[in-house]
Amino acid sequence: MKHIFKTTLLSALLLSAFATQAVQRNITVTAVVDPTVDMTLADGSALPDALTMEYNVVTGLQPISQQVKLWTNSTTANLNISLASAVNLASGTTQVPLTVKLDGKTLTTTATALTYATYFPNGNTTGSLAVPLEISQTTAGALKTAGTYTGTVGLVLAQATSN
Repeated sequence: MKHIFKTTLLSALLLSAFATQAVQRNITVTAVVDPTVDMTLADGSALPDALTMEYNVVTGLQPISQQVKLWTNSTTANLNISLASAVNLASGTTQVPLTVKLDGKTLTTTATALTYATYFPNGNTTGSLAVPLEISQTTAGALKTAGTYTGTVGLVLAQATSN
């Protein structure tokens, strides 16, 4: 009798388990990883995904400046940095060219060399010296067209293949 009771109880539990409704949600997680180089804010946190340039009706768009650090796993290789493409803010058909500088060097789509010894005088374990990353309106001045201007600054950082 005891065996029949256990079998009945087990059967009831199994049936109730299968009768329970469940839902599964899958979330895809991605990460872009380059174990050779990176650029962060000076405190080591990630660069922001978005920045806002303030507008002054007399002088135009106000420059943005962030202190950044470069990171590398090499103890000797120089770094190269460039823009993925020319940088403009656009609102409709109106475009405003921007200038991007790293440590006072104007960046273009052609690679700019960053000498390892200059930027990593203390080695690579704590990142480079903190340097300013600046984004500014190429030709300062008031804009003629109202709107919400947007654009993307694409920075390409890579280890140099030769020093």
